[in-house]
Amino acid sequence: MKRKQGHGLAAILAGCIASLTAQAQADVPLSESAYLDDMPVVLTVSRLPQRVDEAPAAVTVIDRQMIKDSGAWDLSEVFRLVPGMVVSYHSTRAYTMDSTVSYHGLSDPYARYMQVLVDGRSIYSPLYGGVLWSDIPLALDDIERIEVTRGPNAASYGANSFMGVINIITRHTADTQGKMVSLSTGRNREETIARYGGRSGDLSYRLTAGFRNDQGENQLMRQPLSTADRWNWNKFDDRKIRLFTFRADYQLNATNELGFQFGYNGGSRQEGDAGELYPYWKTTDNHFAQLNWRRSLAGGGELSVQYYHSYESSYGTYTDNTSSTNMDVIAQRHDLEAQHTFSPSQTTRLVWGGSVRYDKVYAPGYHYPDFAQSVQFDKFKLQSFHLGRLFGNLEWRARPSLIFNVGAMMEDNSYTGTDITPRVAANWHFLPGHTLRVSRSEATRTPTDFEKVRADPFIALGLVNQRLKSERVRSTEIGYLGKLANLDLDFRLFRDEFSDLIVENGDSVANGYLNPGSATVKGFETQLKWDVGPRTRLIYSLSHGKVKSLDMDNIPYTNSMPTNNQSLMLTHRFGSGWSASLMGYQMGEVHFPETDSGPNDNRRYFIDTYRRWDGRVAYRFQTGKGNGELALTLQNLSDNQYFEFRHDNEPPGRSFWLNLRLESD
Repeated sequence: MKRKQGHGLAAILAGCIASLTAQAQADVPLSESAYLDDMPVVLTVSRLPQRVDEAPAAVTVIDRQMIKDSGAWDLSEVFRLVPGMVVSYHSTRAYTMDSTVSYHGLSDPYARYMQVLVDGRSIYSPLYGGVLWSDIPLALDDIERIEVTRGPNAASYGANSFMGVINIITRHTADTQGKMVSLSTGRNREETIARYGGRSGDLSYRLTAGFRNDQGENQLMRQPLSTADRWNWNKFDDRKIRLFTFRADYQLNATNELGFQFGYNGGSRQEGDAGELYPYWKTTDNHFAQLNWRRSLAGGGELSVQYYHSYESSYGTYTDNTSSTNMDVIAQRHDLEAQHTFSPSQTTRLVWGGSVRYDKVYAPGYHYPDFAQSVQFDKFKLQSFHLGRLFGNLEWRARPSLIFNVGAMMEDNSYTGTDITPRVAANWHFLPGHTLRVSRSEATRTPTDFEKVRADPFIALGLVNQRLKSERVRSTEIGYLGKLANLDLDFRLFRDEFSDLIVENGDSVANGYLNPGSATVKGFETQLKWDVGPRTRLIYSLSHGKVKSLDMDNIPYTNSMPTNNQSLMLTHRFGSGWSASLMGYQMGEVHFPETDSGPNDNRRYFIDTYRRWDGRVAYRFQTGKGNGELALTLQNLSDNQYFEFRHDNEPPGRSFWLNLRLESD
């Protein structure tokens, strides 16, 4: 079968680079002080505030302006701008009709290989291990920035930071004072968001509330590959989302700050295949509470303690012609963490700390929908998970131009026991504005509640003779960060060696899980930001990689990563309040693991290369004591019909919506 290779975005970029090269040769060389002043600081990679060129891993920063310019409707769409990130629209078929966000592919619909944090709070679902993107109590406008660590980061955040970490950082309440209302309407979607920020002495706070009505995909595909066996049907994925969040920040004195957050996300969701007879509505109810205390110490150090509790639930009954199944899910998490940052010497900084976590899950319909009818597994119906961690990272500036980072996480959990995941990295500023980074790290992924609970009963019955182990990866990378005139360049070579990958054993009686999988992924990534002029910016990313695997148990890791993956964002600020942005996305041919068979077995179930263009035009204006913005967003400008993740998963065609946003003091 001929593989399609798309180069449309690269061709546009080539002309830009040629123009830039000529400009850079004529410019005055960049001074070291100008370079240092312009470098962003990241907080996520090592848990230390570091310039991005001194962090021990590659990181992409998505700021608030990028989120707005992207025209993203769902939070998951923002990650199409990250090198190597694969986003598939509403690719899951059960539990949550939500998008999949995975790094380098290699993923089932629930994308268990990344840690996702909101203000340091882990939000992956205990049941399946993925993220329920539409169920997060979070409004896009409350996000300050997103830091994406590209590559394993278990040394800082433990198991499940297996292939990367997404840390979503919300805006401080002091930066969201006053009133804001946002109204959106368009094809199959409506949304209202209102926010109020206030202050009383040293206490600042923010309340955000919203409602979204999203009617999702069309029930029938416009260009199906086949009408046999209902391959021309999409999924039921309508949703109604109610949102409320509250955040308060209290400055106790000059050195102590106390923070509190609460959030709720709930409503009705559709679930199921539109071609079947048993789609159903379910009701969700998700909330969290988070408390943190920070104390500033002499010499730039800090002591912090954080506690949070999260509650994820959904209620519904799965019914076909013969039976009904209780599909209720209740998952709770308690997490307590303490962290201490200080400088042991003039050339070193150290962060260390520890945490404990307790998860509890009740999901009988997902744990044992069939096999449990004949065998009683009552003791497995309520699952609990215990976790303890110790972590640390030492940054040593051996010379002004040479920085070493050494870190590790020791983690003990009730599923797989104790693991230690180390990382060592060196960053060398060999010229002003030019840095080389070399790193080596290890990471693990603990089995999810679903994997663990499906394996244990069959071990007890002797149908499976090996307990699940943690998945493992060893990663090596060489990176380059450079600044040439108005161009910021990040280039990364990587090699990731995966072992003990968990796969379903495929037994018709004992549908458990084993650890036979292995794969090696190698390739390169690049991202650039070019300030073409004072009002124009180009952001481009490219990922190229290959997977080598023995494909044990018919799990096709070999083709589970698109060879080429590209994104482009071009923004321009016109005069008189007008602005515009153009986004382009291209993903190469891919065959994701565990996607069953396609409508035509001769296709080997490859999803073909696709390209998509989005656009946004906005006008800012003054109104009384405040200001406003009217924006038109269009997704899939060319009305391209394509598939993501599966051949029964056709994203919407050309879509548009209007947004009116008003702010006042």
